[in-house]
Amino acid sequence: MEYGKKLRVEIDEIVDGVQVAVMNVPEGISVTALDFGKALAERKVEGYSPNPEEEIDVISGIKNEMTTGEDIVFEYIKGTKISGMILAGVIAKKVLKKNICVYPIEVGGISTDEKNSAYIKIAVQKMIETGDAMGSVTEVNLPFDIEIEKFKGDFAGLAFSLIPEIEAVQYGVGIKASKKTAQTIGAQPKRTEVTFAPHLEKKIPALALSYNIVLESLAAIVLVNI
Repeated sequence: MEYGKKLRVEIDEIVDGVQVAVMNVPEGISVTALDFGKALAERKVEGYSPNPEEEIDVISGIKNEMTTGEDIVFEYIKGTKISGMILAGVIAKKVLKKNICVYPIEVGGISTDEKNSAYIKIAVQKMIETGDAMGSVTEVNLPFDIEIEKFKGDFAGLAFSLIPEIEAVQYGVGIKASKKTAQTIGAQPKRTEVTFAPHLEKKIPALALSYNIVLESLAAIVLVNI
């Protein structure tokens, strides 16, 4: 897959994983192994752990934990296109220098309000015990000064092409906008809501608990390219 011009990302399958290339990255940005490790670890949730045999080899573009201005290329053994996008997202967030807040808002039809945490835990444990998975919803809150209209199409296209379980992407107030008039709708919040169907392979109980970091990476990559 390929995306972007200002910050170009290319992810290609190789024999035992993927090769990730991130181009047009400025020189002198600090990028450490810990940055990648922390981001990839965010996929781990109750009932699911990433492949322990994953291994990242930096081929070019980072030396002594600083970007060199050359194309950044990784060989990511046991990696997938989705986890490869997380690596690219680490770089994009360094370039963007803006905060993106991503969190689950619904799991298995249960709101993630603090009062429901026990119910969600029970639902997740049931999925683990039965080898099943359930749908969920994630919210992405974007920086206030971004151009949301330019963001919409690219984010949705990238998300749908990468994650087959995504069923809907909404912006602002989403489908509630149909109940508004031009005079009453007001300013639209800089938010994106992503609805996941159950994980197709049933390995992850609820994608909203594990894929926050994926959506954060996608959002950062799109924003850098606006």
